[in-house]
Amino acid sequence: MAGSINIGGENAGDAFYRYKMPKLQARIEGRGNGIKTNVVNNAEIAKALERPADYTLKYYGFELGAMTNYDKKSGNSIVNGAHDAGRLSELLEGFIKKFVQCYSCGNPETVIKIRKRTETIELKCKACGAVSDVSPKEKLVGYIIKNPPEEKLSKAEKKVKKAEKERLKGIEELEKKEKKEKKKKEKDEKRKRDEDEPNGDKASEEAAEEEEEEDDDDVEWMADTSEEAMRARAAEQLSAATAAMVTQGNLEAEKEAARKKAEKEAEEARLKAEEEERLAAEAAEKLRLEQEATDPNVWAIRQMVQEGKSSKSVVAALGELTVKGGPAARMRVLYEALFAKAAVGAGTKVLTPLVAQHKKVLKAAAADPASQLSQLVALEHLVAVALPERTKETPLVLKELYDDDIVAEELILAWYHKAGAASVLDVPADAAQRVRAAAKPFVDFLEQETESESDDE
Repeated sequence: MAGSINIGGENAGDAFYRYKMPKLQARIEGRGNGIKTNVVNNAEIAKALERPADYTLKYYGFELGAMTNYDKKSGNSIVNGAHDAGRLSELLEGFIKKFVQCYSCGNPETVIKIRKRTETIELKCKACGAVSDVSPKEKLVGYIIKNPPEEKLSKAEKKVKKAEKERLKGIEELEKKEKKEKKKKEKDEKRKRDEDEPNGDKASEEAAEEEEEEDDDDVEWMADTSEEAMRARAAEQLSAATAAMVTQGNLEAEKEAARKKAEKEAEEARLKAEEEERLAAEAAEKLRLEQEATDPNVWAIRQMVQEGKSSKSVVAALGELTVKGGPAARMRVLYEALFAKAAVGAGTKVLTPLVAQHKKVLKAAAADPASQLSQLVALEHLVAVALPERTKETPLVLKELYDDDIVAEELILAWYHKAGAASVLDVPADAAQRVRAAAKPFVDFLEQETESESDDE
């Protein structure tokens, strides 16, 4: 394999290591808002790791907080944004450690198994037989459960499966045959009973009996009474009796197994339904408690948005609020109503889809530069104080606001370079610094774009 490397970073120095994969190749394409990274040989790497190609690509997307696109027909693998091959190789190493190598022996010959009842996955090692539990906290676990790998059977497994299918088919045909013979027997018995009933002329019956007797007289019945013939007949009868016993035993065992399987599946379905109902009740109660603890102003604006009120009505209601801190405080109310915990919920992984969802309201509230700057201050308060665990999403939200023409480029740069912009909302200095550190990649991109435009002019 040209340009190949050992699978697993700890095996890099082993010249005799037999598990190889291609070295990752990435190419940055496009520019501006449309810049993206093409992982050129993602399909070949995935094949070497014996994993679906969309798994590796989705892992990059989750770790980088970027959108991905995989074309199964062409193998084209795209990650939005500019990412060099070195960074992607580091992420690939993480994927291998978590989703390919055995946690016990380090061998990459593992198979992904999905536990549907607990909605978790495990790695079954073909080399040592160990079963490794993958952390359910990994974002890729949920994607794998929804998109399970295709089951690949060995030749021996396919042969056994085919033989089992043929055996079941034979049993089914035997049952049909027995059923048919039973019906025929019942029909013959009924016909015989009908014939025995006196419904015809006695003379005709006697004539028929005489005719049958004459026919019988014409036939000479003989049986082979040799010792060899008797042994053959005995063996044939024994074989038929044994086959019938074995067939009957198999049918009863299979019926019992099918009954137990049906009972087990019904019990599992019942337990799963109860668990889902319990989790839904807990989520509803948690949401109710969070809503009760919410700022009344935030609650009022959130209600208007959820009821589908027009953007103009929401902005008008926002302007009538009496809050300490002026325009920035009003924008804080709007941002918490749209994005804080009670509105986001436990299932939302990133904030950017919500920005796109509420684009009309945000745009209506950004009628002038002062309002746009107030939105940036409100965003800083949101990711620094209200949702500190979402600080790392700052560049993604800024990019969405920029792409949707909600906030202008020069105002983003002005906000970034004014460290105390959100002090009016009591954002601590260290938290403001963390937000700017997270926002730096997108700000650098904007400044580079500005420099490029100046050079072109």
